[in-house]
Amino acid sequence: MLIVNDWWETKRKEVKKLVGEKFKHTTPMQTTDIEKIVLNSGVSQAVNDKKTLETTEKALMLIAYGQKPVITYARKSITGFKLREGMPIGCKVTLRKKRAWNFLFGLIKLEAPEITNFQGFSEEKFDQDGNYNLGINDLNIFFRVPYNLTFKNQGVQITIVFKSNSREENNYFLHLLGFPFKKKN
Repeated sequence: MLIVNDWWETKRKEVKKLVGEKFKHTTPMQTTDIEKIVLNSGVSQAVNDKKTLETTEKALMLIAYGQKPVITYARKSITGFKLREGMPIGCKVTLRKKRAWNFLFGLIKLEAPEITNFQGFSEEKFDQDGNYNLGINDLNIFFRVPYNLTFKNQGVQITIVFKSNSREENNYFLHLLGFPFKKKN
């Protein structure tokens, strides 16, 4: 189920034009753009209960508009957590192009306002490569996920990967899209 038809095309073009003007780019190809959005959910309970991983996989599939997540496996054994190398411990899904833009639209306009006491996302979550990372600790804000597919302490980490490495340019790009950042005092 895709929410919008051509919202992402028109919005992308007008935002890229404004970003290009501000940062004095000569061609639109120099301007930043969203390359992909990665959703990752680690399930610590999967060590003891395999069903939690299956429900997380179903929930992530619904959040990602039907795209099937990939199961992630432990790279190292950790005795304290009863974790062995090669055990399934989470799942991730990569959204590109139209699915990524539709997910971002839904996050900005539909899901973010559903977060309890939401005051905006932090602007300091850009990594050294200019990508934006945010964590949501409650999957119940996503209206596509039924309540029976969520359990306590289940969240998702969202990484918005940009084509540019410039934090300032990527931040301005998200601002123009209407991304809900915290207001500065």
